Amino acid sequence: MKKSVCYIAVLSSFSAIAQDANESTQQPEEHITIIGDSMLSPSVYELNAKQPRQPLPAHDGGDFLKTITGFSATRKGGASSDPMFRGMGASRLTIVNDGQMLQGGCSSRMDPPTAYITPQSYDTVRIVKGPQSVRYAGSAATIEFERDTLRYSEPILDGYANLTAASFGRINGTAELIAGNATGYVKTNLSAATADNYEDGDGTEINSQYQRWSGDIDLGWTPSLNHSFKLSLGASDGEAAYADRAMDGAKFERTSTALTYDYEGAGTLQSLTANSYFNYIDHVMDNYSLRNFTPSMMMPNKTARNPDRYSRGARIESTWQLHSQHTTELGIEYHDNKHRDRISRNQEMSPYQSLPRKADAESSQFGLFAEHSMSLTADQRLITGVRFDHWKLTDRRESLGNMMNSQPNPTLNQTHYDDLFSGFIRYEQQTDLGTWYAGLGQAERFPDYWEAIGNNKTYQSSPSALYLRPEQNQQLDVGWQYQNDALQLEASVFFGNIDDFILLEQSSGRMADSVRNIDATTWGGELTSRWNVTTAWKLSASFAFTRGSNDTDIRYLPQQPADELRLASDYTHNDLTYSLLWRVVKQQNKVDIGRGNVIGYDFAETPGYGVLSANMNWQLDKSWKLAIGVDNLLDKTYAEHISSSGATIAGYEQVDRVNEPGRVFWLQSNLYF
Repeated sequence: MKKSVCYIAVLSSFSAIAQDANESTQQPEEHITIIGDSMLSPSVYELNAKQPRQPLPAHDGGDFLKTITGFSATRKGGASSDPMFRGMGASRLTIVNDGQMLQGGCSSRMDPPTAYITPQSYDTVRIVKGPQSVRYAGSAATIEFERDTLRYSEPILDGYANLTAASFGRINGTAELIAGNATGYVKTNLSAATADNYEDGDGTEINSQYQRWSGDIDLGWTPSLNHSFKLSLGASDGEAAYADRAMDGAKFERTSTALTYDYEGAGTLQSLTANSYFNYIDHVMDNYSLRNFTPSMMMPNKTARNPDRYSRGARIESTWQLHSQHTTELGIEYHDNKHRDRISRNQEMSPYQSLPRKADAESSQFGLFAEHSMSLTADQRLITGVRFDHWKLTDRRESLGNMMNSQPNPTLNQTHYDDLFSGFIRYEQQTDLGTWYAGLGQAERFPDYWEAIGNNKTYQSSPSALYLRPEQNQQLDVGWQYQNDALQLEASVFFGNIDDFILLEQSSGRMADSVRNIDATTWGGELTSRWNVTTAWKLSASFAFTRGSNDTDIRYLPQQPADELRLASDYTHNDLTYSLLWRVVKQQNKVDIGRGNVIGYDFAETPGYGVLSANMNWQLDKSWKLAIGVDNLLDKTYAEHISSSGATIAGYEQVDRVNEPGRVFWLQSNLYF
């Protein structure tokens, strides 16, 4: 596999940083996170993005999220897994990249937004479960990958470096360097990752190689204690092989620019943030770059497809303290994007680079929101929110279908408009037995590109799905958190009623898949516990389950993850910490074959499994830590239920479902200075 120049540069930077590191660094001790994500406030979780996690430390956003209770992810190969929360994915999850709305280009979600996110280059990951906030237009959850705004009173030079080496030729590297003073700062993040094909527990080789690099720089100006400005520039690229489809990802190019203004005060106006941005995704998929080309009936020649997406947006958000017991957040935002495509079905005779790009969709969103927090007593709080969104989606496709079955598009240049409303009300109370909350929320979701435009799905009696109805999710969230010196417990349950749920159905032969609206019900929850048995020994556990029903057809809701239990033990002796993780997943027989969502379809039941992993980390000093671990210690052959079926690829044994890697040994170094 090719190695990028940026990859070499990142590894070189590790050496330079290591030479400058010294023992005076005041970096707090940290251990690898196995089960340890706690609520910041009811329904809100905030995670340290740089803290190592097991299983094997993540190289992209999908890898990172699947380590969190309640999340799961598809397996397509070694990279670009598509995350789901409580069985909901794609645009049902709002993923924000440091204030930017980032969307992929592939109509088959080869490049979900998380494929362009390197977690270690961010500071925090903030997760809101359910429709319990209206700051963003999300229905199942909102995930924000954030970089902090920095202020310094005196000159500093600060940095962080991470290097991970693992089985199957995997090497990951990230580096962060910050130089600043009272006037401003420069923050640079570099990352690179590469891996060869992995093998499952049976020794079957999976088409899964990848290589990625990214670079981001923040230029900050802090003219006073209250005001700051930040210019953010970013770029990334890579390639990834897939085991679940007839093409691989030969290009994942991202460029982005953002300008942010922050105000922090102590008066009536507590804070104000204004930002504007644009980002551009240029994606290429083909059937010859990362695999041996083999002619097929659908693709007799070398084929390449090159979608791209240009996005821009702006947002203003403010916090007001109008009364000592009342806090109000107000915001306004705008986002639009244009998606284009071009394809060469004979790359040698007619390269895709020489073909014109044609727009197939244009969309925009204008939103207004307000949240209000009111303290009823010293121990009780009421939070409410309301949101309005105006959506537009314009169909630019001239024809529908494929070469063998093409027809004019009846909705060419037509626009689907809709005004959507969302809101919530939540009650919180602190007692001697902990904090509990109950929130009722409604989130209306506009059909996304992959449902209404991508892959030319049919809807009702029309060959175009442009006028697919929006979803409306009415959900009750109830939770409880308890903590003392030795024990911490967190529990959350939800019950959702979804009107006009958007359901996809597979077609037979070469016909386009269909999409329709149904009524659905979902329910489930998560339970997490941590027990400090002694000062050195800690036990933790988590359990997550989700259920869903298609009430229209009286069937199971497809693509629901299996019940999952995680048990972990940590023991610390001097500077060494030993950890075990046992992940137990129940069989999934609640399926609806041939139906699903834009991420995937149910095609078979899945057996249960148990996977044992272990690690040991050594805190050499306050700035340097080494860790060694093994995932899937017993070399189990298994697959996640929501992962895709295996494709026929020349030179590879076809698998029923894309299996997870077999036994993986890894070594990681984390250095702060």
